[in-house]
Amino acid sequence: MHHHCSRGEVSIVGSGLSLREKIGQCLAIGFFGATLPPEVRQFIDKNNIGFVVLFHRNIQSIPQVTELTNDIHSLGRIMPWIWTDQEGGTVAQFGELAANVCSPMGLAATGSPGVVKKAGALIGRDMAVCGIDGVFAPNMDVNYEERNPIIGIRSFGDQPEAVIEFASAFVAGLHEAGVASCGKHFPGHGGTVKDSHHEIPRVKVSPEYFYHNCYKPFSEANRIGLAAMMTSHVLFEGIAPSIATFSPELVDGLLRREAGFDGVVFTDCLEMNAVKDNFSPAQVAISTILAGVDVLIPSHHLEYQEAIFEAIVDLVETGVISESRIDRSFLRIQKLKAMFGENPQRIIRTEEVAAREVRCFIGEEQGIANRSVTLLRNLLDIVPLASPRKILIIEWEKAVASVLMAKADATLRLPEVATGYFDEVEVELLPLDGEVPIELMRKLNEFDAVLVAPYSRFPKAAMLQGRAIRKILDIRPGTIVAAIGNPYDIRFFPKVATYLVTYGFRKVQIEALFKIITGQIKPNGRLPVEIKNIFPRGSGLNG
Repeated sequence: MHHHCSRGEVSIVGSGLSLREKIGQCLAIGFFGATLPPEVRQFIDKNNIGFVVLFHRNIQSIPQVTELTNDIHSLGRIMPWIWTDQEGGTVAQFGELAANVCSPMGLAATGSPGVVKKAGALIGRDMAVCGIDGVFAPNMDVNYEERNPIIGIRSFGDQPEAVIEFASAFVAGLHEAGVASCGKHFPGHGGTVKDSHHEIPRVKVSPEYFYHNCYKPFSEANRIGLAAMMTSHVLFEGIAPSIATFSPELVDGLLRREAGFDGVVFTDCLEMNAVKDNFSPAQVAISTILAGVDVLIPSHHLEYQEAIFEAIVDLVETGVISESRIDRSFLRIQKLKAMFGENPQRIIRTEEVAAREVRCFIGEEQGIANRSVTLLRNLLDIVPLASPRKILIIEWEKAVASVLMAKADATLRLPEVATGYFDEVEVELLPLDGEVPIELMRKLNEFDAVLVAPYSRFPKAAMLQGRAIRKILDIRPGTIVAAIGNPYDIRFFPKVATYLVTYGFRKVQIEALFKIITGQIKPNGRLPVEIKNIFPRGSGLNG
């Protein structure tokens, strides 16, 4: 392979790199804290680790994050690449510090691929400004299971064709900003009713169903233009004998050979209980590499990262895996880095940080959110409200499936924004127990308007909030219900007369909700999924 090649390509496989340094490229690691712990730093530098993943726990401010990305980029023989989950909406490690626009389902509700591309570009730009090289998005799961605890509003919809169209637009936007994309969670997490953070989700589907509702968007990876792909820890019974992350049938067979995808394949986090509780580091190493995966992601603990790394080294040194198999992954990784690697935004001089404006396009994010919020029912013509002054807002403690309900936190999403729209805002925060306190029942009719905002990402929360909402609607049928999580919540209070969905709780989405409720803008969003027996896909009223 001694041919001359342009800058950014690798002429000889890992020329001058030791086996350990090549294997290091096949690891993506995470850590705790706002700066690199010395021992993690040493692990990256010494073993030429290929990728670092940043989470919410690593991000305090934009200047801090740019200093951190600069630090990481200065390590190793080959510059480590920094990835994060900034899908937009619910899953956004930068929270409100950088562009996150709306959740994918919210973007899809605008009905416009152009808008979705714009969202990808806004997110990509802010990520590039912070020194992020790649974003683990778009989500390509087809959310055909209403009770899905982990995907829901993270999906563009419940039909593969729409998911393909929007995912492809999002990728184009990210890439335009010089940030790499990664489709997930191959070959589809949309049909699960279990969360792989806790256990292995088993999905029983016929091959026909699997091809159409799970695999189909991923089969278009090349046409979509994806730079990388992430596997899921889902077990498709009857399709492959092991979880996708460990499955040669799915990764090497379906994705590489059948779909012809030759980009980098990442595992989902290997420290999810689905994997960590059931397999040793040595089993994880052999299973993922034999499946055809390029990059393993142990995203939390250094001992586990070291154990996985040493396990791979051991497999090659003892001849269980050939060095040429490592070289194949190594080359894919270098090809990916060369594709985006000329980006001048990577190393950011600290004195420039102050001048780098992150989130300077908040107006454009707001414009997109304004088009996404969907008014599904307005039987009493309550929306827009006739000049109300006093509003009562009812929210519940928030819990996600991967955090046990006992850990639900007391975050309020609406009041902060509401004060800009009403003279008097009163707030009630209820526990997730399905009850409504007597004093609250007595007060319901003392306000010009009552706005109830259930947030659910999984069925049990939806059910408990639903039980409370039915009691509230009995006393005050004119209550406005706005689902700020999954739109499917209405299944638990089907008689509601006034129902809006925001597909998420980001500030721009909540602003859009209040603009619609108070008549400042007209609703335009269209429901991207079917809510069985209640709303067909494409539902939505124009104010």
